[in-house]
Amino acid sequence: MLVAQKSRIDCDQFNDFFVEEIALEEVLVGKDTIEFIYSIEGENIRCSIRYNSVEFTDPALKSPEETKRFAVVLAVICSVRFGPLLPRRLNFTKYSRYIDQELLEFLKVVMVGHWSQHRYQVGQLSYKFPEFVVTASELGKDASYPLWSAAKVDGKAKIILGSGSGKDSLLCSRILEAAGINYDIVTYFHDIYGEDVGQETLFEQVTSHLKFTNKHGVYFYDQYYPWLENRLSRTNIIARAKDYFGNNRFRSEAGETLLTTMAMIPVQIVHGIPLLALGHEKSADAPNLIEPESGEAIAHQWTKSFTFHQTISKLIARMFEGVNMVSLTKPIHDIKIFDLLFGLDNQLPYGTNSCNVQKPWCCRCEKCCYVFAGFCAYGDVSKTVQAFGNNLLEMEENVPIWEDLLGLNGYIAWECVGLPEETQWYFYKLYLRGVKGRAMDLFEQEVLNPLRQKGEEHVKQYFSAIEKNYSQVYENHHTMPEWLWQKIQPVLEQKY
Repeated sequence: MLVAQKSRIDCDQFNDFFVEEIALEEVLVGKDTIEFIYSIEGENIRCSIRYNSVEFTDPALKSPEETKRFAVVLAVICSVRFGPLLPRRLNFTKYSRYIDQELLEFLKVVMVGHWSQHRYQVGQLSYKFPEFVVTASELGKDASYPLWSAAKVDGKAKIILGSGSGKDSLLCSRILEAAGINYDIVTYFHDIYGEDVGQETLFEQVTSHLKFTNKHGVYFYDQYYPWLENRLSRTNIIARAKDYFGNNRFRSEAGETLLTTMAMIPVQIVHGIPLLALGHEKSADAPNLIEPESGEAIAHQWTKSFTFHQTISKLIARMFEGVNMVSLTKPIHDIKIFDLLFGLDNQLPYGTNSCNVQKPWCCRCEKCCYVFAGFCAYGDVSKTVQAFGNNLLEMEENVPIWEDLLGLNGYIAWECVGLPEETQWYFYKLYLRGVKGRAMDLFEQEVLNPLRQKGEEHVKQYFSAIEKNYSQVYENHHTMPEWLWQKIQPVLEQKY
């Protein structure tokens, strides 16, 4: 007998987890720090953002009033990180004069798209965004744009690369170097990932081999995530949602990509670097699933999507002069990324780390498994095992993760990973090389054998089509200026 699927539209099982109102209480600007305080149910939550190469007295930032306007905009945008709580109201009353209606409209668009997984995981797809509480008569009185200008300074880098210690950051550096483009790097450090020194040490393992001009750091110290962990534990919401809906991946993080993009703008202004480059691939455009009852696309990586890039580019163009954000890898999928990564540098990838659970690799999440498969397929299996400290293809506890990554459960795995067809292609390459393991057995049984029923030629055609489709360079699928695209395109089109 079929069990009726529980609705994810307007579920009332988890109302004790949500909050009624979150209010922006204070925004402060220090010598090299922006700090803001939100109150959640009467408890103050402080977040500080520190810069190691920016002082807010710098003449490029015009005046303290301009900096205060930016700080409020950044604080308001940081409300996006409250996605898991689905607040009924966001109260910006105290800073209404710095906020205009267009900024609130931007938040609505972002929250509908970016909070889709947060709404889905608790069955609240009828919720779209909170009520914004402002003083109507004060709204936007001091919201004067453009705030700042990032005029190019001769002799300095044309591009600043948002760079971590993962494979995509490494590839972006190698792309810029191959294209002969001078660049700085700026890195985001968050205390959720541990102490600054530990993160910087991991970062140095990769960046010490790169050819950038200068490096900059932006450091987040946020009381919100410890507060959230306590609420998650107290309400037992993760286990309850899983018990209620069955297979349910709970997401507690929100807004990281958006917040870091905006937080890096002072670095661009002070150092006269108009263009921020990131590494958001075409694979991130795909939603994880289409929820059948509502028809809504649910997307874990919405803030890496082409739609998001277009949306935030309009906001940045309105608020600043000569500032822009692009992705160097938006025209390509992950299959092409792994090919280029090992083609441009066949050793350094093993020193990268991309895990969002534990640095360098937890070996038990979708991200670890996905990168492991790509490294094995395009690099060396033994070196990959050594880098991860485990053979993830052999670990029995990872079999359910491989099922998700291979697309056996009807959706894209809930992490920053590529499409199921891409994972299948990595496995096919490994299968042809004779690689064994529990995950390889799963692939052969659930993917390869059903394809074989139509003959070996069908198998070859199936995987040939995947390789062809996901190895293309989509020349119109980006927001890069023409001068940059002309330099980048030949590098992306290289085949290894």
